[in-house]
Amino acid sequence: MKKSSLLIILLLMAAAPALAIGQEKQTPEKSEFSFYIDPIAGAEHAVFELTLQNHGDGDLVFEFPTSQKYEIIVRDGQRNKIYQFSEDKAFAQAFEKLALKPHETMKWRESWDYKKAGTRVKEGEYTVNAQLKAVSVNGKPVPDKQQLTDQKQMYIPGENPVFKGIQAEGERGSYKISGEARPIGGKFFYTVEDGHNQLIAETEVVPQSKYPKWHPFSLDVTIPENKLPQNGSLILNLYERSKEGEIIHTYPVLLERFNQNK
Repeated sequence: MKKSSLLIILLLMAAAPALAIGQEKQTPEKSEFSFYIDPIAGAEHAVFELTLQNHGDGDLVFEFPTSQKYEIIVRDGQRNKIYQFSEDKAFAQAFEKLALKPHETMKWRESWDYKKAGTRVKEGEYTVNAQLKAVSVNGKPVPDKQQLTDQKQMYIPGENPVFKGIQAEGERGSYKISGEARPIGGKFFYTVEDGHNQLIAETEVVPQSKYPKWHPFSLDVTIPENKLPQNGSLILNLYERSKEGEIIHTYPVLLERFNQNK
């Protein structure tokens, strides 16, 4: 039992810098709506989840000056702009409206490959700013402009020398994970956890080739539905072990997010 608990703690510590998931912005009780961004920093790219929620009992109509609904900007520790969603994109120059019914939620997803001018950015802490580009709600200007913006921190990991091109598909406990691996020690391992409990214990995988040659692999993972979290994230951790048995080259993979409040 102690060894299992220690493994969970070590995996969480190893995965923390490589898979950062933002927290929902706190919304004032009297606010009619909220807008926020959740940046999910994976090993090879970031996913930006944007959410617009109507908290009231009446319809809300958001008006935009163009077809662009939102902006996302990522800055480094020196406040240099590293990524901007709208860069090199064309938007229709005409007013558009977006209607939300009472308690309705609208979500968008965008991704970024960590590259600026073709080169991957350095590992480290970055700031993610999101802005809803609406100019009015129900025909009136928004009195508090902070309702239209959100800011989160995101830690971008360094490149992983052992795993690349990892993809995950599936839902509700049935998942397929594929990609390429070149374990230096000739084998790698994986576990699945939800941030609190380990749902699949350490499992060994021996690919057909060794470092430095890349070789494709595929994993089928099944978790009973009654073991899935009600709220939280289901994460598969790929990793190697050093000659001393330490966990190295961790590559966390987000399988699915569960949140009944969104």
